[in-house]
Amino acid sequence: MTDVASGRRVGGLLADHAERKALLATRAELDRTRLTFAVHEIKAIVSPASDTDRVGSARPLAAMLVALLGPFAGAPRLARWLRFASLTLTALRIARNWRGRSG
Repeated sequence: MTDVASGRRVGGLLADHAERKALLATRAELDRTRLTFAVHEIKAIVSPASDTDRVGSARPLAAMLVALLGPFAGAPRLARWLRFASLTLTALRIARNWRGRSG
């Protein structure tokens, strides 16, 4: 009888051990999922906005600046400033791309 009783104890211990191992594996997977989610949340807070978000916020701002500066500076002068700013930004973009390819 002692062999049967000890066999049941060993079997019960093995079952408990298997359940505990499965529980730990499940908890580890849950922790990895939580960590991944937290990393994505931090990236969303820290990283710069995507191009579509920036364009969406830049257009109303640009329209407001043109509406305010147009009457104040005059249309010809404002057009000249905008043309100069556009050419400067284009040259800056070309220089950055060129530097990035050569370096």
